[in-house]
Amino acid sequence: MIVGPTAVGKTALVTSLAERLPLEVISLDSRQIYHGLRIGTAQPTAEELSICPHHLVDFVDPDDSYDAQRYRRDFCGIHAGIVGRGGVPLLVGGAGMYLTAVREGFMAVPGQTPERLQEVRAELAPLTDAEIRLRLADADPDSHARLHANDRQRSQRALEVYLLSGRSMTELQAAQVDDPALGLEFPVFVLERPVKELDARILRRTETMLQQGWIDETAEALTRHRSDGPGLRSIGYRDIVRHLQGDLARDDLTPAVVRATRQYAKRQRTWFRKVAGVGRGNPDDPALAVAIGEALAPR
Repeated sequence: MIVGPTAVGKTALVTSLAERLPLEVISLDSRQIYHGLRIGTAQPTAEELSICPHHLVDFVDPDDSYDAQRYRRDFCGIHAGIVGRGGVPLLVGGAGMYLTAVREGFMAVPGQTPERLQEVRAELAPLTDAEIRLRLADADPDSHARLHANDRQRSQRALEVYLLSGRSMTELQAAQVDDPALGLEFPVFVLERPVKELDARILRRTETMLQQGWIDETAEALTRHRSDGPGLRSIGYRDIVRHLQGDLARDDLTPAVVRATRQYAKRQRTWFRKVAGVGRGNPDDPALAVAIGEALAPR
């Protein structure tokens, strides 16, 4: 695995490695999955795809939900195909929940059945984000403190776990026994940059994406998909939707997208600081590239 915050430089590093190794990338990104959202999710370009095949990219309808359990199932199938072709599978991205799904598996939730889960979700569906957060604060203060205030999906899941089991997600996670996908080991290399340098890269990348037609891409997606669907609620797209609906001036758009992206990168940095890795460092460091290359080299 090569992981790190958005805009840290994962793609450039992987492309350089793929020039000398038979790599096939399995995306570890929760937004590149969406079909038709190429620019704003930084999906691999045609040139990058010609150098190295990428999987689990551009295949989910933006109106559809996609979760970590489905990701794990899809990963297992893709991994088997790559190994069968004699390729070298490499997971690359910044989705910590997907990393956990393949490395550790899923915690057992006492009392959860499909029927009971459906009942709980029906109970919570009418609640506002603020109401979900308020109930979570009472039920599971640790999860409330850990999860971002705007993360409705994960906040609701933590509350669901409590309502189903009577125990907090924090407690259940502490008791979980790891169940890695396919029984594999998942050595992780974590990419890092100084915060100011990463912030500058986020600004440059946002400006480039907007110049490449990100607004037009979003406008086209809105003709076919819900503005409040999972895909168009992705970082950046939600602000562009506000702009297209007249709620955000063009001069204010770039700062809004940059601010949201930097906040996301900060959450990713916090997550990856806790990840046990075999290597960690700046993607521009030749020594790190050599270490990753040696770990990937067929034996």
